[in-house]
Amino acid sequence: FFFALLHHPWRSGCAREPHPNGTMKKRSLVLAGRIDDENYQKNFECIEYLRADRPAEYNFTILEMVPIQWEAHLLKLREQLGIDKVSSLTTCIVYAEDMSEFWCGQDFAQHACTITKFKLLDFPEDSPDPEAYKNQAKIRYNKFLSRTGHKFCFFKISINGEVAHDQVVFELFTDICPRTCENFRRLCLGDAADGRGPDGERVKMSYKNTRFFRIVKDGWIQGGDIVYDRGSGGCSIYGEEFPDECFSMKHDSEGVLGMANSRKNTNASQFYITVGRNSWMDGKYVAFGRVIEGISTLHRIHLQETKHNQMPTVPVVIEDCGEIDLTKF
Repeated sequence: FFFALLHHPWRSGCAREPHPNGTMKKRSLVLAGRIDDENYQKNFECIEYLRADRPAEYNFTILEMVPIQWEAHLLKLREQLGIDKVSSLTTCIVYAEDMSEFWCGQDFAQHACTITKFKLLDFPEDSPDPEAYKNQAKIRYNKFLSRTGHKFCFFKISINGEVAHDQVVFELFTDICPRTCENFRRLCLGDAADGRGPDGERVKMSYKNTRFFRIVKDGWIQGGDIVYDRGSGGCSIYGEEFPDECFSMKHDSEGVLGMANSRKNTNASQFYITVGRNSWMDGKYVAFGRVIEGISTLHRIHLQETKHNQMPTVPVVIEDCGEIDLTKF
C-alpha cells in the first residue's frame, strides 16, 4: 500500500490521463486523518464542496480514524516518505490513490481555494464562532464513536506528581465481553457499593487514586489493585473474582486492554495494557477493550525506570477516571 512517494504540487490545469472514450480520467484522492481534528474537518468540508461542484473530476475515499489508528497510519507514512517530509504532528493527509502527490494538514483545502470557488475561512461561513471547526470535529468524532454501540472510559494519570497532558481513553467491546466491560466501567465510575477484601476489610470500588504497580518492558503495564494498591489484591463488582468471559479478542498490537489473573477464572479488578504484540496472552487472559486516545501517555509510563520487582521507581497514579458522555462536547 505504501510505495515510493514524491511530493508534487497540485496545479490547476495539470495534465491528466485521458479515458479511452475521450473524457478525462477522474482523480482518485484519499482523505485520512484524525476525525477529532479541525484540519480534518476543513478538508472534509472542502471535499464535500468538490463532490458537489466537480462530480465528474474526482473520486474521494474517506478514512476516518481514532487517534491511535492515525498514529500508526502516520508512522508508516513517515517511514515511507522520510521524517523530513511529514511532521510527527500532522493530523491529516490528503493523497492521490496512486501515491503520486500529497498534502498535509489543511494544505489541500487551502490549495482548493486557489483553483475553485471554495473558501477556507477561519471559521465556517454560517457561524461567527472561531472554535466552530473544533466543535464540529468533536461532534463528528462523538457521533463516530456512538455508532460503534460501545462504551468509552478515561483515565487521567500523573507521573511523579505531574498530570500527563493527554488522558487515556478506552473503547470497551461491550458486544464481546459485556460482563467484563461492565466491571471495568463501574470501577472507572466508582459508583458500586463497597466490596470486601480477602480478610473482610471494606474496599472502595474505584480505580481512582490507585497506582500502576508493574511495568514489563516491551510487554505491558499493569494496575487496578483496589485492595492493597501494590499488585497483590483485587475485587470485582461481582464479588472477589469472576470467570473468564471470552478469548476472541487478540493481543496483536499495543493498546490492548485486558484482565490480569493468577489462573483460570480469577478476574477481579487488576488490568493490563499492552505496549506491543503479546500473542502468547491469547487464550490465557481476557482482552476486552483498546486504547483509542492517549497512547503517548502510555509510552511515558512504559519508559519509567523500574525496581527489581518491575514496580516503577516513581508513583504513576490514576488521578481521575470515569465514563465519557458522548452527548457532550
